[in-house]
Amino acid sequence: MGTVSAGSANKMGVVALTLVTASNMMGSGVFMLPTNLAGVGYISLWGWLFTIIGVIALALVFSKTSLLTPRTGGIVAYASDAFGPFIGFQTTVCYWISAWVGNVALLVAGIGYLSYFFPELKNPIYGCITAIVILWAFIGLASLGANVAGRAQSFTASCMLIVVLGIGLVGWFWFKPQLFTEVYNGTGRSSSSAIISAASIALWGFLGVESAVVSTGQVKNPEKTVPQATVYGLLIAAVCYVGSCSVIMGLVPHNELVHSAAPFADAARYMFGDLAGNIVSALSIIACFGSISGWLILQSEGPRAGAQQGLFPKFFSDTNKNDVPVKSLIFTGVLMSLVLLLTASPDLAKQFEVVILMSVFASLLPYMYALISLPIIMVSRKLNHGKGFMFYCTMVVIGVIYSIFALLGSGNDSLYWGIAMLMVTIPLFSFVAAGRNKNGKSILYLDK
Repeated sequence: MGTVSAGSANKMGVVALTLVTASNMMGSGVFMLPTNLAGVGYISLWGWLFTIIGVIALALVFSKTSLLTPRTGGIVAYASDAFGPFIGFQTTVCYWISAWVGNVALLVAGIGYLSYFFPELKNPIYGCITAIVILWAFIGLASLGANVAGRAQSFTASCMLIVVLGIGLVGWFWFKPQLFTEVYNGTGRSSSSAIISAASIALWGFLGVESAVVSTGQVKNPEKTVPQATVYGLLIAAVCYVGSCSVIMGLVPHNELVHSAAPFADAARYMFGDLAGNIVSALSIIACFGSISGWLILQSEGPRAGAQQGLFPKFFSDTNKNDVPVKSLIFTGVLMSLVLLLTASPDLAKQFEVVILMSVFASLLPYMYALISLPIIMVSRKLNHGKGFMFYCTMVVIGVIYSIFALLGSGNDSLYWGIAMLMVTIPLFSFVAAGRNKNGKSILYLDK
């Protein structure tokens, strides 16, 4: 029996890393997905399948790139390496927007479950004001530092797991196939269009897949462990997502589910009565709101790194005594408040769908740049040969095809505002270039 060094003993194996990956995937944003997917119909199962295949390809490519190029900044850094500072800037902007818009979705989901107790919050004015007040309260909490937010995060994650796993497992005893098959395609469009729409909505549950790729120094045999654990973790999250969303569609009548602001609570009410609905709604509120402070800090890290590289204004990297970039939090807090006001709707499920599709669009462009970065990096390092190169090129093609279809399925409004966002980054980069020139950094790539 061989001995194991202390350093090796402290590193994560496949099981530990799989659990970390699954935990990172299963965010509290899942709480409104059953309502949005019910509007598509049970054809959404094909959307889930399409999304799972696409996300596995994304995860494998990102994990390989992280092994070849261990860099702070993740997929943003990969895009900069392969395409230069402008694409790095554009990717950082899109990734940052995706992060804080995603936090708006958490607020909307939390208000939806809070309206289970206070129906007047379904009024867009009251709901919007409440969401903004809660947002700024959590910005204040986030300013106290990551330790305070982190302690709350573990408790809120437990609440999320109790709800999602509880409904997803126990709910099958009350599952009614006739309810589940009541509507096959509720979009009024073609089956292919409905599947693409479902895939775009389902991707919301997997945003942040790149965060599951940990540094090689924390993992045993990372070349094999990281890809295996990433796929296993994704499959665990996928089973939980698909199981819980499907069982709710077989518990709550379709006409009620498509307008539900608290689908998990409504499912619990059909299973065990009003008390169970109240308990599930309370746990969901804790999970949605309780995770916001931690995600607020995480969303500030991208622009903070960008500011340190000269890609973002300097105030994004200014920190308080708790090492929190408060000015960045305040700036994004104002933007989040504006999005809440602009998307306010008496139909909270519809508002949630609009917000998550905005977030999905903003994240897909960085994903595509990061995908294409891998073959470019492998070619530059003379690794463009053998079965390994062909396998990852195949994963890149699958990931790009999925990303394009998910972009098309995000809707006309998302495409409109997304293209406008990309256009704005072009003139903005002139200020970045001026700053780089002032600091003595190269801004042109011309042969001298």
